[in-house]
Amino acid sequence: LLLGDRAIDVLWPIISKQLSRWTVGSLLHQSQVDVSGSDHENGKKSLTNVEWQPCEAIVRIACKEWCRVYQSVLSGTAILDKTLLRSWLKTLNKDLSDIINQNIHVEEKLRNDIVESKLASIERQNAVRRGNMENDEPLPRMTHLDLLPKLKSRCIAAHCLQQYISSFVNELAPYIDEDATSHLVDALCTSKLASRDARQDEDLAHAFQEAFFEQWGDGVEEVEAALRGVSASGTGHRGSSQMFFLTQEASATKATVILLSLLYCQNHGEDIDPDSWDAESYAEPVLMRSIMDVLTEFLASEVKDGVFVDPNVWRSASESGGQVAFYCTSFAGVVVHILEAIHGLEREKFERHKESLFPMLCSLVCVQSDEIRQWVSSIFTKQIGPLIGVMEESQ
Repeated sequence: LLLGDRAIDVLWPIISKQLSRWTVGSLLHQSQVDVSGSDHENGKKSLTNVEWQPCEAIVRIACKEWCRVYQSVLSGTAILDKTLLRSWLKTLNKDLSDIINQNIHVEEKLRNDIVESKLASIERQNAVRRGNMENDEPLPRMTHLDLLPKLKSRCIAAHCLQQYISSFVNELAPYIDEDATSHLVDALCTSKLASRDARQDEDLAHAFQEAFFEQWGDGVEEVEAALRGVSASGTGHRGSSQMFFLTQEASATKATVILLSLLYCQNHGEDIDPDSWDAESYAEPVLMRSIMDVLTEFLASEVKDGVFVDPNVWRSASESGGQVAFYCTSFAGVVVHILEAIHGLEREKFERHKESLFPMLCSLVCVQSDEIRQWVSSIFTKQIGPLIGVMEESQ
């Protein structure tokens, strides 16, 4: 950090390139392979395409390292001047946004390849049954079942990066500028929309289910456990496409909501100039649109799917996301953060949006989560009470 611009211009690109490779992998490129003794190109060398994909463990390590880099820079506020600190964060934010976008690009390509491969496999089987194709024709080098682990790694990479953003965004918000905010929010929105499309893809869901059935053992116990797993309230939602992509979508939404709520509420440190750019005007429309979208879909899912959820899942809404693949359970933690942000709004800001927020808050009174209902109660006491002439009791 103390090397200043030299570290940003010389050392960081090397580190960033390696972290990018660990997070996303290496895209297709040309590589020379020794083929001495063959008849090809005078028996010397041949060009071939090479692709390297990191395993889940390396992906998780890389995402953790991204978080550690941010924490190291943000912890250096006492030794770095503002200009150098902002230069570091501007570079990090750009590279992180690029990594998220690159990961989503690879994820969408894999998703399309899996669906195309699955449909081609079905068509090939139908052609064999009709006698239009020989059964011994060579199969493709990679099937949709072979590609699924790569897609899961992309989902994990997106989720981990987004989760770690939520862990340091409180310290980041006072220093982030408009361009960095726009790039990061756009990247998170891209991840959210891509995961939403993926969880609604029935062909992809069938491919995940087929992979799940491929893992069955030969014993009766394994089959019974698998059948229990695909029930509405069972733990077999883990491994389904909805589980992976709902988790990714929720973490992207959570990071967006936390960042925008911090900017909207102007929670800046005293030594930071809050007027460097109009963060409040930028954050307000995007934040309120995200809040309304999440609450609307959460309430609809809670009514439709809530009856299938074990009541124990609702004991802690903040931790219910990884258990059952429903929107209402996956986004319960996001709803808690939204309610926390609404609770912290200044009175005039809440009053500007009372017409849209009040019906949602009334509907949330009926949800099963005690944690969510408690937040709604606190909001009614703090925000709604003064609007109807009932002041909060002095502490």
